[in-house]
Amino acid sequence: MNLLLFSSEECEGGVCTVRDARAAHLRDVLRVAPGDRFQAGVVDGPIGVATVTEMAEGEVRFTFAPEGEGPKPWYDLVLALTRPRSLRRILSQSATLGVRTLFLVGAEKVEKSYFNMHLLRPEEYRPLLLDGLMQGKATALPRVRVVPRLRALWDELPEEGTRLLADPAPETGDFALGPGAPVIAIGPDGGWTDAERAAFAAHGFAPVSLGPRPLRTDTAAIVLPAVVGHRLHTTGRRGRQTP
Repeated sequence: MNLLLFSSEECEGGVCTVRDARAAHLRDVLRVAPGDRFQAGVVDGPIGVATVTEMAEGEVRFTFAPEGEGPKPWYDLVLALTRPRSLRRILSQSATLGVRTLFLVGAEKVEKSYFNMHLLRPEEYRPLLLDGLMQGKATALPRVRVVPRLRALWDELPEEGTRLLADPAPETGDFALGPGAPVIAIGPDGGWTDAERAAFAAHGFAPVSLGPRPLRTDTAAIVLPAVVGHRLHTTGRRGRQTP
């Protein structure tokens, strides 16, 4: 936990209180005591310094002094809905990487039953997103959009931003980035169908490859944004992305 996140609802009269695993981490890992300071941030708000005021059984109380903003989200991810175990990893790690909106979409090779999983409930996926944000020292909570039918996706996407479609074909390794937050599409483990790839192409998605070897969904969903993020970082654009 590189940054402790809390919500404004957990504060009253200038004093904030955390319980659950966050309090346990402060107590057992950081070993804080009254008067100690640690890095903290408000969900969808500033980052700053917290000062412990009191410790009780199962909770830690502190004051908070904002100092600035954390890194802003910089990309959107279109993800063919995958099995719960893989999705858990993707949710947390995508938040760490800086995803702005995660579109969970249906596809021909996606099990329809996946859309009934408990993990698609906000109360289930929110802790995973927060865990990823705390790792990445960021506060902007990603949005999650569930789109069971692929044809309904196109109206959901932002108008601006380079659109990239993961494709294992080795001749499509390079790509160019325009203005706006990139939109990265990752298919199911079995890959997109020809009709689905044609639909993405018709809506402005250019194929991009990480090499000829097909990757698992949860691998591609981390590696490709990292590659795109490196490209943005080296061109000096990443810091100007907006939520």
